[in-house]
Amino acid sequence: MLITRLHLRNFRVYEQDLDLELPPGLVGIHGPNGSGKSTLLEAILFALWGKSRTSRELIRTAGVAADGVCAIEFEHEGHLYTVRRTVKGVNSSSAVEVTCDGAVMATATRDAQAYVESILGLDVDAFRASVFAEQNQLAAFSAQRPEERRRLVMALLGITPLDEARDAARRDARECSADHDRLRAMLPELEALEVEASDSDAAASAAEVAATEEVGAAAAARGRLEDAERELLAFDLLRQRHERVVVEGRAVRERLERARSQVAGLVETLAGLDDASARLKVLEEQSSGLDEDSRRLDLLVEAARAARAADASPAPDPPGDFDATASSDASKAAESVASELAAATAYEEAARESLRVALAAQQRAESISDNSTCPTCGQVLGESFDAVRAHHRREVDSTSALLEARGGRVVGLREEAARTRKLADKLRREEAAHSERVATFNAALRKAEEAHAERLGAWLAVGAGSDMTLSEGLRDTPNDTPNDTLSDTLSDRPGASLPSTSAVDAMVLSLRERIDVKRGAHAEALGLRGMFATRATSEAALDAARSEMDEAASLLDGLREQARALRYRPEDLESASGKRNSAAKVSQRSEENAHAAGLRAARLRERADGAATRLADAKAQHDKLGDLEKRARHLARTAELLARFRDTVVASVGPRLATQAAALFGELTDNEYEGVQVDPDTFQLQILDGGQLYGLDRFSGSEVDLANLALRVAISEHVNFQSGGAVGLLVLDEVFGPLDDDRKTRMLLALERLRGRFRQILIVTHDTEIKEQLPSAVEVVKLPGRRATARLVDV
Repeated sequence: MLITRLHLRNFRVYEQDLDLELPPGLVGIHGPNGSGKSTLLEAILFALWGKSRTSRELIRTAGVAADGVCAIEFEHEGHLYTVRRTVKGVNSSSAVEVTCDGAVMATATRDAQAYVESILGLDVDAFRASVFAEQNQLAAFSAQRPEERRRLVMALLGITPLDEARDAARRDARECSADHDRLRAMLPELEALEVEASDSDAAASAAEVAATEEVGAAAAARGRLEDAERELLAFDLLRQRHERVVVEGRAVRERLERARSQVAGLVETLAGLDDASARLKVLEEQSSGLDEDSRRLDLLVEAARAARAADASPAPDPPGDFDATASSDASKAAESVASELAAATAYEEAARESLRVALAAQQRAESISDNSTCPTCGQVLGESFDAVRAHHRREVDSTSALLEARGGRVVGLREEAARTRKLADKLRREEAAHSERVATFNAALRKAEEAHAERLGAWLAVGAGSDMTLSEGLRDTPNDTPNDTLSDTLSDRPGASLPSTSAVDAMVLSLRERIDVKRGAHAEALGLRGMFATRATSEAALDAARSEMDEAASLLDGLREQARALRYRPEDLESASGKRNSAAKVSQRSEENAHAAGLRAARLRERADGAATRLADAKAQHDKLGDLEKRARHLARTAELLARFRDTVVASVGPRLATQAAALFGELTDNEYEGVQVDPDTFQLQILDGGQLYGLDRFSGSEVDLANLALRVAISEHVNFQSGGAVGLLVLDEVFGPLDDDRKTRMLLALERLRGRFRQILIVTHDTEIKEQLPSAVEVVKLPGRRATARLVDV
């Protein structure tokens, strides 16, 4: 088996499409811990067998609802196989497809598993035991306790199922013996069961005869119903034919009426063409100048819009003046008072601290006597004792007076600071409001100037775009321009003023009325010209309409004759419907009676069958006692044979593993040692050196590693031998973790020699130095958001 390609999408940490090509020989899979190296190995098992370490709901990439895909492509015995599994939907359902040389071989889960097993000659447990050497598994052969090592080897070699089968046979033998004893105590009486079965059968037979009679009556009623339905169907078909004739007659009548109307209209049209020539001349004179008036109307409409915009933007009132100097002076005064307040507060704190010191000194003076020493000079106070106390009292009084004075100063300055700050804040707000009013005034002024400039431009365009002169368009009415700045725009035309908005609107209304009249005349003239151009066509249409009218009249007479020939009467249909409804009610009652009789017969027959079944079961239970006794003896014998077979297999495993491991160990060490033996009970490895067996603790770490590897490969080959398969694939997961540099080098050389036994060896490691010593390497790269990707790199 040679894995050539691995394709993943939304599988564990591999969210994006991963199409990984795997070469033959030694292939290293390296990357940091937790990056997703072992996930690639899990993908092999999942693709081939659908096995995973978690439930299907957790296989797809976290947070991604799209389909998860895991596919493997491999060569085996000259054929190219592909196994593709998909996890999709909210229920994480699984789909599989297996192909061989491009042809689909299996699409169901069971079929796919059976086909893969037939290809490789291994089931999933044997494949995993022969192919995968997982983390710490090699070191476990020598480091584990004997019973743990024995359990591991038994599981890898598939002997554990023999133990389970032996135990299951023993358990089944005990249960069968217990069933025999229970059944012997529960045997029923056969005579009472025979009487019950006979009576129940007689009652069921009588009920079945009655049910048959009711079924016959229901069949007769159903026949009468079918006759009534056929009669009703015949009358209904006649009704449908009559209605189709009526509908067709209505359509032909409408066709005849349309033809008559068309003939009358065409006759009237042709008669009126002679009087239309004079009318056409009048209409052409009335519609002259329509284009010029329309262009002038557009200009006037724009001028009216500009006038309304100018009226809506009058010049604003000036905002007034503001004394900025007063605001600045108030701010400076507030800052000056705040500085004085800070200094007075500091002086007050200094006086408070002095008072605290004086009070402390006075308290110490009050606590001493005339025999105490002076805290300053160290001499006995004696007669100076009262003077010291008086001095401290005076110091406290003077400090208290100073603190009171400075506190009063702080209170006054705080009030002054609050007043000046309030005044400064008020003036600053007024200054900001004045600045806002000035900005609003300037913006409104600019808007008014722009609107009136646009008004002047629009009116000038009216004068330039028409035959009228500017003096004809301007009026001598007073100008409603709001200020001198706007009126300066007319300074180059002395004596001229713009027309008011109402005047412009009146001009627009008058011109629109004139244009509407011209447009009506123009449209009527176009219609008359079209009539003159279609005279010949109208005459031909008149002849065709008269022919259509004659044809429609003939068809209508024929349809009237068909309706009379059908002789359809609604009362005949109503009578047939009544007969059918009566027959349906009788048939329904008969069906219900037959159904009830059938249910009763079925219940009685079910009761009779139950009695017969109980009788047969009782007879079978009487016969089963002997069978249970025989089966109990057979299961006990089976358990004994399984135990012997298991012991025989276990006894043969040790020598065979020793032979295979010794041959491989010799290849890996250039036959430096005489061989390797495997203890048949504990599966402990022993190396034969100089004709004597030694435990692994006598040798260096590299020899121990090679011996463990030889035993693991021997186990793989033994599993292949037992199952009859030949996979040719070996997967080693983190076998380099505990090795030093020298042991890693020797292990790599050993793996290189194993290439002759395996077409492909996949080595998973987080040691980046290992990849430099392998012919091929796959690098697993961590991505943000707990994602990863992998690529084949050149080494």
